[in-house]
Amino acid sequence: TAIVFLPILFSALWLGAPIWFVALAALGILLGLYEYYALAKQGGQVQGMIAAAAILAAFYFGRHELIVAILAALVIVELCSQLFSSRDREDFSHVLPDAAVKVFGVLYVALLGGYIIAIRVIESPIPKLPAKLLTLFFIVVFGGDTGAYYTGRTLGRRKLAPRVSPGKTIEGLIGGIAGSILAAVIAHFTFFPELQLIHAIILAFVMCLLGAIGDLCESMLKRGAKAKDAGKLIPGHGGLLDRLDSMLFNAPLLYYFHEIFLK
Repeated sequence: TAIVFLPILFSALWLGAPIWFVALAALGILLGLYEYYALAKQGGQVQGMIAAAAILAAFYFGRHELIVAILAALVIVELCSQLFSSRDREDFSHVLPDAAVKVFGVLYVALLGGYIIAIRVIESPIPKLPAKLLTLFFIVVFGGDTGAYYTGRTLGRRKLAPRVSPGKTIEGLIGGIAGSILAAVIAHFTFFPELQLIHAIILAFVMCLLGAIGDLCESMLKRGAKAKDAGKLIPGHGGLLDRLDSMLFNAPLLYYFHEIFLK
């Protein structure tokens, strides 16, 4: 899967106009949201997908102020939908969880994931800064996942969160942190000299921790839905949401890191 997908991803990121990478990212995010709705089994895909697409467009065009308006409209539409299509006119106990689940999916997948698009369209005097940031983003996440997997398999003994994800270990987390930091250091010395080494190390450390928490949170959602994977789109990896889990928490972090330290 990686052999097929990664060359396409990095080619779109480094060689093409922003729209090509944005189209790939938007497709992945929308598919991830669709998988979320399939897990939730509550319906609501139409208004949620429309709101998600509008949020991604707002990120692409740099109109972040419109995102609040889109979310407000989604809340109103969802509550009106519940009001006029209630399954049981006498029992409204399902309305609150139904509406909350549907709106939360847009916040969790589209709002957090949309920052990946926001990073790609950053304008900066630093040459190729969006491509550098996103390459750093992906290799730190992949480096952390790889380090955690192999360290956990060979040295893992102590469970990290057995109730949520029995396969994850504290040793695997430590290996993931090492893999993320190594990836960030390599990025500094190869294609991203503008990123200070100390910033690279601290950023990778925080990204790995956030990625692990994001992974556990998605596992918690799957357990609540009694599902092993969010989907079956990626052979050997489950669905798109299973790949996005560690990225969703990190996309806003990287965007605001740029705003504070690299702008």
